[in-house]
Amino acid sequence: MSTSLPIRIAVVGARRGRTFMNIAKMLPDKVRLEAVCDIKEDALAEWRKTDVRVHDSYEELLDDPNVDAVCLATPVMLHARQAIAALDAGKHVLSEVTAAWTLEECHDLVAAAKRSKSTYMMAENYCFMREVMMVQNMVEQGVFGDIIYGEGAYIHQIINLLFNEDELTWRGRLRRDEFGNTYPTHSLGPVSRWLGINRSDFYTNTATFQSPTLMVPRYAEWNLSEGHPDRNVKYNASDAVTTMLRTEKGVLAQIRVDWSSPRPHHTHRYALQGTKAGFTSNISPADDPQIWIQGRSPEDEHHGATTWESLWKYADEFEHPWWKEAGEAAAKTGHGGSDFFVLREFANAIIEEREPVITVEDAVTWSSITPLSKMSIEGGNIPIQVPRF
Repeated sequence: MSTSLPIRIAVVGARRGRTFMNIAKMLPDKVRLEAVCDIKEDALAEWRKTDVRVHDSYEELLDDPNVDAVCLATPVMLHARQAIAALDAGKHVLSEVTAAWTLEECHDLVAAAKRSKSTYMMAENYCFMREVMMVQNMVEQGVFGDIIYGEGAYIHQIINLLFNEDELTWRGRLRRDEFGNTYPTHSLGPVSRWLGINRSDFYTNTATFQSPTLMVPRYAEWNLSEGHPDRNVKYNASDAVTTMLRTEKGVLAQIRVDWSSPRPHHTHRYALQGTKAGFTSNISPADDPQIWIQGRSPEDEHHGATTWESLWKYADEFEHPWWKEAGEAAAKTGHGGSDFFVLREFANAIIEEREPVITVEDAVTWSSITPLSKMSIEGGNIPIQVPRF
């Protein structure tokens, strides 16, 4: 599907969508921010001061012939159906995480992407952070040997985003009504790419465990007024959730999500273990990520690992080509620079008429953990088969 340049994009979800405005300006030969859509007038107010065209109807936006692609920055439960509608309307789709909320939506999204001539990509920005991509490069060059184990954790106290002027936001309603691993892709995306999921290996089964729900009710009591209907209700979402996965090759992966517990935010909580090397994020984001490489890092007389080294020690040799090329520009954008690479890769996939590095199968595999985790918990933490999409 040939698209003239620059690609005319529309942001759906005016608040989070502001991110795309500055990045689009950094890629003027590839994309132009053409329009924005939101159903809330207060969210559109600042946009009306710009030259970006404003829509308050998604259906109206999809009928706009001057829009080539939509960037979905709406609540997670809306992503799949909005993406399917856009693909069916002939628009390219960049969807914020997660891609789908149910297994049915996962299958429907894959079907829509296959029958469409348009490009679909999930904007899992954590896959494009500097250290994540450097480890990816090292994996591809054989530094880790055979992979044994991968780990990711999204530990981000965003309890303040659950309440808005004495009412629950969509995130708050989600925490009230849902349970399980409701936000898996920040943790699972980078690990899945390291493990070669949907390429050289596949997830076979998964099980999920969740903690008690202690912090969310406490914050509801602190933030909602006396007599508010959601102040003393039962919140279904637990504070911490851990999901285990196993692959066809027997590799183990563990992901953890915690939106509630009081601790400083650290986006880069990953680990990878191979037969020749090990990698781990540091506890504090102020400290360097760590690596040990057999034959290069300190070891004892029995060839046992003794001392971690800074990952950046090996940057000259293993920095990912994308970061070598555009890291300075990317670092000026959000999420450690990864937001820049998300939009650039989406545009390049459209221009080059190829699949993006995060395919629709990747998007639904990672997102399927949400409904699969609920099935596991409801069954007493039993293993559940991961579908092959």
